[in-house]
Amino acid sequence: MSRGRGFVERLDSREALEVASAGDPVIRFDTGAGLLLPALVLTSTTAVAWAQTWPDGRRGVQFLGRVDELSDLLASPSFPEWFAGHAPAHVSAPRDAYSAVDAALPVRGGNTWDWMWTVTPPPATPAESRVQPIRVDEHDALVDFLRTHNPGTHAAPFARPGQEWVVIRDEAGRIIGCGCAEPGNAEVPLLGGITVDSAHQGQGLGGAITAYLTREAIARTGASSLGVFEDNPRARVLYERLGYRVGFAARTRFVVGSR
Repeated sequence: MSRGRGFVERLDSREALEVASAGDPVIRFDTGAGLLLPALVLTSTTAVAWAQTWPDGRRGVQFLGRVDELSDLLASPSFPEWFAGHAPAHVSAPRDAYSAVDAALPVRGGNTWDWMWTVTPPPATPAESRVQPIRVDEHDALVDFLRTHNPGTHAAPFARPGQEWVVIRDEAGRIIGCGCAEPGNAEVPLLGGITVDSAHQGQGLGGAITAYLTREAIARTGASSLGVFEDNPRARVLYERLGYRVGFAARTRFVVGSR
C-alpha cells in the first residue's frame, strides 16, 4: 500500500534523486560529485530537497517543488534533523515557492537568478573567430578588465582549478571582451564572467564569447549551463537566442548564523 502525500522519503543516490524529480535538468546537469546524501522527496509529488558542496567550498541546500509541496516537506518531522546535519550556508528554491522557505527557515539577504542550460550547439556568430584563449601574461590585465567593466560579477579569475578563460582583443591587442567556462556542480561546465567593454558593446562580442564557450562545453560533456541575475533581461535574451532555456528560476538566501 502506497503512502499518501506528506510522507517524506530518503533518496540514497543521485539517480534516485533524478527519478524522483521526473528528470529535472538542474539535477541532471548541475548536481554531481558534491552531492551530499541522502536527499529527500515528498511522496506522490516531485518536490525534492538535496544538499551539495559547491565549487567555492560552501554547502547549500536546494529545493524543487510548488509552494504547498515545499511547505509540507519543510514541516515533516524528519526535515529539521536532516537540515541541521548539513549546516548549509545558503538555501535555493524556486522564486514562486520561496515563501515556504521564508516561513520555515532562518534565512536573510540573497538574490534572484536563473540557471539556464542547453544541449544544442549554438548557431555560428560572426565574431566567434576572434575568440582566443587567454595568454599567461594577460592574467593581471584580465583581473583589471573585470574590475573595471563588470565589478559585480561572481566570476573569480584563476581562483579555482579547471577554469577556461577566453578573450577578444582590439587591434592594439587590448582585452575588450572575456568569458569563462569552469567546472560547475556536475561535469557540465558553468559559464560566467561574460563581459564586454562598454565602448565595444553592440558588436556581438558577448554572443560570440558565449557561443564559443557553449560549443566547447557541449563537445566535451554534451551540455552547457550558466547563471544570470533576474534583473539582467538583456543577457537572458542573448542566451535564449543561443539556445539556452531557464531550468531553475531561483531565489537564494543565506542561513542566519552560517559562515
